[in-house]
Amino acid sequence: MVITMNKIRQISSNKYLCIGFFICAFIFGLVLPFCWGNNPAEPTGTLSLLCEHHQGWFWLWTVLTGGCFFFNIHHMFVKFNYRNRLLDAFTVLMLLGMILIAATLNHDISNWNPKRVAHWAGAVLYAFFTIGSVLLFFVLNIKRKGFLPFAIIMIMMPFIVLGWLILIGKSGYMEIIPNAFMEALLFSVNFLGILKPEKEKIKA
Repeated sequence: MVITMNKIRQISSNKYLCIGFFICAFIFGLVLPFCWGNNPAEPTGTLSLLCEHHQGWFWLWTVLTGGCFFFNIHHMFVKFNYRNRLLDAFTVLMLLGMILIAATLNHDISNWNPKRVAHWAGAVLYAFFTIGSVLLFFVLNIKRKGFLPFAIIMIMMPFIVLGWLILIGKSGYMEIIPNAFMEALLFSVNFLGILKPEKEKIKA
């Protein structure tokens, strides 16, 4: 596990790989929900229902989005010289959740059959561990300069998504907007210089 995570950190330190995944995932994530005449504003406008008969495109979304989050989250860990086995495990569980979502497409939504339960379990794993890995990173490092606003933003995210679900209801936008926001947040932290690692601040 240690050797594997060290290798992952080495790969994730490549900013061009991380930026490439971000660009592809961000653009594809905004385009795919509108394909084949889909309306993301509808309760049935989610990617999993849209791609029931276009599963290859959903798997591509899974690879791009999963790669974007996985490598950019680890790039953030590397940038700030932070190691935490729990957060490493969170990122792996996030990927497993995404794979489970993709593997259980085209299920019967008229009842809670095992395939539908597995699909929702994957969705919960993906959402919980994606938000959780970034949230805990900022909370555990909250004493670092500039980290508090990001910690507050990440604490608010689950409540915003839950409030959206309760007040507005399920729709494709409930997936599109949080995903795009999280991708943009990671890009900002990793590559726009909003937060500086300690060693950079010392040099300044």
